[in-house]
Amino acid sequence: MAPKLILASQSKTRKGLLEKLGVTFLSQPADVDETPLKNEAPLAYVKRIAISKAETIAATHPGCVILAADSPVILGRRILQTPQTEDEAKDMLKLQSGRRVAIPTVLVLVDSTGKLHHKTVNSWIKMKRLSASDINAYVDAGLWKHTAGGLKIELMENWIQTTHGSVSGIMGLPLYETEVLLARAGIQTNPFSKAEKAA
Repeated sequence: MAPKLILASQSKTRKGLLEKLGVTFLSQPADVDETPLKNEAPLAYVKRIAISKAETIAATHPGCVILAADSPVILGRRILQTPQTEDEAKDMLKLQSGRRVAIPTVLVLVDSTGKLHHKTVNSWIKMKRLSASDINAYVDAGLWKHTAGGLKIELMENWIQTTHGSVSGIMGLPLYETEVLLARAGIQTNPFSKAEKAA
């Protein structure tokens, strides 16, 4: 019998992506402090937060398989977290306008024995130049909420000039790598699932 799978996230997008793999799972968000440490490199930050999410849920669910991920938006060495206000969302979108934006995803799995596995998937997008009316319409529609950098990628196809890497990873959960880690933990996915491999 396969162990119980818990997704350490309340993200509707991540839940929807995991459902595509045809697995049964519970969803429980991890309450962790996501404040970057002083002088912390962006990729080190992403890995630390993803591991913290997985270990937090694993601590109260022994014998379960815990899956966690973190996918911030990064410009140079600047981490764009989830905006808290409309003005902050507009500022973040202005920063990303016309620029290449890195969206690395660190995927972490704690198996039923407590062993930790992780995989980093590096992806990026090139945004078109956004007009003030583009940004205002997007923000007024509330699409910036609950997303790193204010980016709801699945609704922004007309704004993205170039995509590199895993599309599902950019959305928050790289399906190919998730499928591989779940198999190592004894959880079989739907054999007809369409998990794309990062280019």
